Amino acid sequence: MIELADFLPHAPVPAEIIDEYRGRVPDELVEIWEQYGYGTFGEGFLRIIDPKLYEAEVGACIGKTQGDRIAIPIMATGLGDLITWEPSLGVVAILYRDVRIRGLGELSTFCNLVRRGGARHLSRALSWDLFPQAVEQHGELPYDQSFIFVQLLSLGGAAKVENLHKRATIASIQVAVDVQGVIGH
Repeated sequence: MIELADFLPHAPVPAEIIDEYRGRVPDELVEIWEQYGYGTFGEGFLRIIDPKLYEAEVGACIGKTQGDRIAIPIMATGLGDLITWEPSLGVVAILYRDVRIRGLGELSTFCNLVRRGGARHLSRALSWDLFPQAVEQHGELPYDQSFIFVQLLSLGGAAKVENLHKRATIASIQVAVDVQGVIGH
């Protein structure tokens, strides 16, 4: 079982979601859903999300064009990124703010590294460095929001804490893709 020591619950995962995604996502994720539900961990940076909602709202924004073309949204970050489960690759971060992707390995490995390495691992794996500063300056995030650069970095915005604003995560992903295009992988 994966331990999420600093998990803050948001809501339980409905049984129908668990049933629908069982066998399509790693067994460890199903265990997380059953034990923890939806919520945050990794110092509030990572969110366990509803895959069905995210598939409906941002499925076209995922950009999975290679391999088996399967990418199931499983997490979002406090900086408006999406983390997917891709059977041919494992856990993949789509970093809309940086217009790139990053492989994160197996789910259990990623979660254990977050638990053991904390800020150091999040910095190395997901470039999270401005997140704790944004929390300090702007306050904690609601579960369905992220800090988003206004103006987007791809449009010349500066990567500074004062340029991060609380925005709805799903809408922010949609806007990033509308402006920057899909990050194909």
